[in-house]
Order: sequence, then C-alpha cells, then structure tokens
Amino acid sequence: PRHYYIKTFGCQMNEYDSARMADVLREGAGLTPTDDPAQADVLLMNTCSVREKAQEKVFSLLGEWRRLKTQRPHVLIGVGGCVASQEGEAIIGRAPFVDL
Repeated sequence: PRHYYIKTFGCQMNEYDSARMADVLREGAGLTPTDDPAQADVLLMNTCSVREKAQEKVFSLLGEWRRLKTQRPHVLIGVGGCVASQEGEAIIGRAPFVDL
C-alpha cells in the first residue's frame, strides 16, 4: 500500500486542517498513514508562522525530506499553512523539489 506522512506545526486550526488532509488521503486516494517519513509516498507539512522560528523549522525539515526524495524520486512533497502562504516564493526558491 501507499503511505502518507503529515507533520503539523502550530495551532488547533492546523491540527484540524491536517486531520482533514488525512481524511482525503485515506478516503479519496486510498493511502494509509505512517509515522515514518522514509516510508511515505506523500509528505505533507502544515505550517504555522505564529510560532517562534517557524521558517527555520520548515526549511530544516525540508532539508531532511530532500534526502528522501533523492532516494525515492516518486515521493510527493507538499507544504501548506501560514508559512507556505506568506513565504511561497521563498520556499520554491530554496526548495525547488517541493511539488505543492
């Protein structure tokens, strides 16, 4: 089976949004959750810009995920939430391997 992994930073709203994303991936795409990003076919990060050092956390985790994508090029990587909304161009510039 194909797997997904969601990392959520921040507020209750992000927790809710991540739960909705998980529902769509499970019910709509037939993926199963995993606690191990190295096993995932879809890696999603739901970000929050309110918390301290939010951007640094995003780019640090993207660095880890870049290695996973190098090993498994089919992996889809997505970034959502506040940091993605505010820093979308910076993310694309610094992490061109991000798919959505």
